[in-house]
Amino acid sequence: MKGYGSYCPIAKAAEILTERWTLLLIRDLLLGARHFNDFRLSIPLIPPATLSKRLKSLQDAGVIERVGSSDRGSWEYRLTESGMALKPFLDFAGEWGQRWVRSQLLRQELHPSTLMWDIHRFIKSEHLPKRRVVIYFEFPELRRMKQWWLVIDHGDVDVCLEDPGHEVDLTISCDLRTLTEIFMDDLPLSRAKSSDRIILIGESELIRTIGKWFGRMPFSSVKPQRQRSMSGHP
Repeated sequence: MKGYGSYCPIAKAAEILTERWTLLLIRDLLLGARHFNDFRLSIPLIPPATLSKRLKSLQDAGVIERVGSSDRGSWEYRLTESGMALKPFLDFAGEWGQRWVRSQLLRQELHPSTLMWDIHRFIKSEHLPKRRVVIYFEFPELRRMKQWWLVIDHGDVDVCLEDPGHEVDLTISCDLRTLTEIFMDDLPLSRAKSSDRIILIGESELIRTIGKWFGRMPFSSVKPQRQRSMSGHP
């Protein structure tokens, strides 16, 4: 990586953290991502070669380590003490981004893989039945990646792009923007249901309690602020 030619600690940190995709990888590691394909699902626009390069850079910097994965017979990535120390920085960056440069949810910013990976990370499984629960999501307007399954089993949540072969307990059908707005807490779930922007079919108990187990984006409670223009006028 190209350095800043400075001893300043901020410059040294920026040399590692400000390369494109790097902070998103650290974010995902803090949220439990471990395997190469986890990052591919969460950040679908990153080229595989670039992903490998960024992971190697973080290894070389001592932010992550690569260890053998006993359950999959492959490699997994874990944050070191140095990497875990970045959590307050990532939390602050997320709050700052939500408050001052909040996304307007442009079409090019919406991706079903990113959304479903985020949703699966924040499912509140403690509010679901103590058995396997299968939730099927469908985005009717999409041509690709329109069908997704979440399999929740005793606290473990898996996201699937192919039918896992289990009986579906709840079907959720809506367009990609609607589900993103609900996840971002921009659109109340009750309003989406009453306006038929989202259709729920399945077990009545799952439908009744969806507000408890369907998690929201972690920074949704931070109120966005409208920035003033450079001239100082509203």
